[in-house]
Amino acid sequence: MDLTTTATKTITPPSSNRIVFLDYLRVISITMVLMVHAIEIFYLAVDHVSIKPGDDFWVALMSSPMRACVPLFVMASGYLLVPVKDTPSVFYKRRFTRILYPFIFWSILYAVVPYIFGADTFEVMQRKMTTLLHNFNLESGHLWFIYMLVGVYLFLPIISPWLKTASKRFVEFYLVLWFITSFHHYAKLAFPNGVYGEVFWNEFHSLWYFSGHLGFIVLAFYFRKFVDLGKTKSRVLGLIIFLIGYAITFTVFRTMLDHTNEIYFVEIPFRFCTPNVILMTIGLFLMIRTIDFQNEKVYRVVKELSRLSYGVYLSHLFFVGISWTLIVQPMHLSTPVSILLVTALTWSASYILVKLLSYLPKSKYLIG
Repeated sequence: MDLTTTATKTITPPSSNRIVFLDYLRVISITMVLMVHAIEIFYLAVDHVSIKPGDDFWVALMSSPMRACVPLFVMASGYLLVPVKDTPSVFYKRRFTRILYPFIFWSILYAVVPYIFGADTFEVMQRKMTTLLHNFNLESGHLWFIYMLVGVYLFLPIISPWLKTASKRFVEFYLVLWFITSFHHYAKLAFPNGVYGEVFWNEFHSLWYFSGHLGFIVLAFYFRKFVDLGKTKSRVLGLIIFLIGYAITFTVFRTMLDHTNEIYFVEIPFRFCTPNVILMTIGLFLMIRTIDFQNEKVYRVVKELSRLSYGVYLSHLFFVGISWTLIVQPMHLSTPVSILLVTALTWSASYILVKLLSYLPKSKYLIG
């Protein structure tokens, strides 16, 4: 990996091939994920939105910017991995070994642990184990991300030859069409029967193949290869773009909340492949990309947290509910303080667990 060719003069520590800002990005992103799940305690019921008066403001204010978390993770992969330099077989073996074994391990734990502690019957546990043959369980809903990531990784060796030869304008052509597809959720509100040839017997509308999380991969590649704004411009422009996306997300969420309590509709502005979340992601990426290596002690901590971030992601849902139920809720704190405290406690507990697991032989099969 030639780090000297990155567009914004990516800084690396001595004797290292790490891209420093990506370590900061991973730590920021996983913190955002944990906060999203801490905030969900305050507005999500089993099958609808249930929110106390006054909490709608805090949920919208604090959750809206956090929705860039998953796109930032995907962009980190795009920045590092494309164009793929290995053969497909080598690439698939390396990437899937890292993500799939821990994914299987934690999927089983989320199905079995409630039974061990008496929260589920044996029959419920059996049903959850059977579900794992084709999908994730509700208790491990965050693992949808791994299914998505597998699909993206499968496609990277296919798209890489094009990225190696594509001109800037051609990549921009793809990204424009991808951005248009991000309006799809909103378009379905106006045209529920479908758009661009979409009907019940054909969900593959004309821009289907330009949609989805693959766009964040191409976007990261575009920034790495073609965008060089300098530190000041990146931060100023990034902040402006982020605030525009933030304002849209905040406003649409509260508007939806005034009209319905159906999760599908209320969370539309929180969907990762929507124009407002894309804008927040672009803005944050531009700003985070300017983070350079300043203090060796600080970066050592960031690098350690980044290294264990996948394990923290996989394990953290065990601790969100525990942190809230056993510690935070009895304290009767304000909503924003409660959210921050649940996030901090979940981070700490997940890190301690994953750190301990990292000392085991073959720990890469447990935590990545």
